[in-house]
Amino acid sequence: MKPETVINLLRGLAVLAILLVLAPFFCFVIDEREMGVVMRFGKPAREKVEPGVYYKLPFVETVRRLPKTRQFWGDSRRFLLPDLPTRDDKKIELIPWAMWQIDDAETGPTTFVQRLRTIENAEERVAQICRSAIRDVITQYDLAELVRSTNRTLTLSGDQQLLDDELAEVGESQAEQMLVELEEKSESNSKEILAGRSKILDQIKIEAQRRLASKDDQEGIGRGIRLIDIGISQIAFVDSVRIKTFDRWIAERESISARNVNEGERLKAAIINETNAEVQSIEGKGQQQASETKGQADADVIKSYAEAMNEVGEFYTFVRTLEAYEKAITKDSSLILTTDSEFFGLLKKLEPLKK
Repeated sequence: MKPETVINLLRGLAVLAILLVLAPFFCFVIDEREMGVVMRFGKPAREKVEPGVYYKLPFVETVRRLPKTRQFWGDSRRFLLPDLPTRDDKKIELIPWAMWQIDDAETGPTTFVQRLRTIENAEERVAQICRSAIRDVITQYDLAELVRSTNRTLTLSGDQQLLDDELAEVGESQAEQMLVELEEKSESNSKEILAGRSKILDQIKIEAQRRLASKDDQEGIGRGIRLIDIGISQIAFVDSVRIKTFDRWIAERESISARNVNEGERLKAAIINETNAEVQSIEGKGQQQASETKGQADADVIKSYAEAMNEVGEFYTFVRTLEAYEKAITKDSSLILTTDSEFFGLLKKLEPLKK
């Protein structure tokens, strides 16, 4: 390779290296996930929202890069809104969330840099507007409107099964009374849903978007961003109301439990009494049958004795007489009997032995 060629190659590489080093001072790159605002002496000069390579004046202009993607706020306990009163005087607490984005329309990024400057400031502004919109709208509705969207009757399979069991165990008149009480309680607690949760969230969204887009000096600071969606991830009673609600539920369940226990004791006593009566009846029948069997057996024995005595009466009398002689007469016995005594009648009837 000729020396001139090598020198030219080295010069080209040197120029390329210099251009690469100086390129960040003269141009910048915007990708599809971001947009840029060119700042001249700290003030917005122009904005770039489309991806590409753009130029800038070195040492005079700088680039502020802003995210083009959607930003998420909320859905955490640290964003909790406590002690929110509803129209029916229920104290609740809720966790909101919101999705927002820097407006990529004309002058959107420039307005964002002029008014809010940083993402942290924009998120704080979104949080402030969302909280105020949620608080202002929620106070206009009852609690039932916030947790429900339709007038569909709410039924729980477990409670229905428990109610069916209770109605099956009580009498007909008591069951009718219980059903009447439940209907009255249901009518008093049920409220017609006029708006519902989904419409309330839509109203909150519209109100927050209106405040963000307002040109008023007090709320115009929110311009340069747009609210995409807003919602509520959790609704609950405040601690004091929650404790009272749980205590009331516990009292109701204890009342149901006590009623079930009393009903169980009543059924237990009825079963025990019925069992005892059945046992006594069985024992009485058994004793009667045993007495009848024993009497029949005694009668059979007496009858057998009578039949035996009829068949061998004289021999039996003879044997019994000899047994009486054996027990009554010993070598030391002294008897004074008349000649006509029946005790020795058997000896009188004996004939002498014939030789």
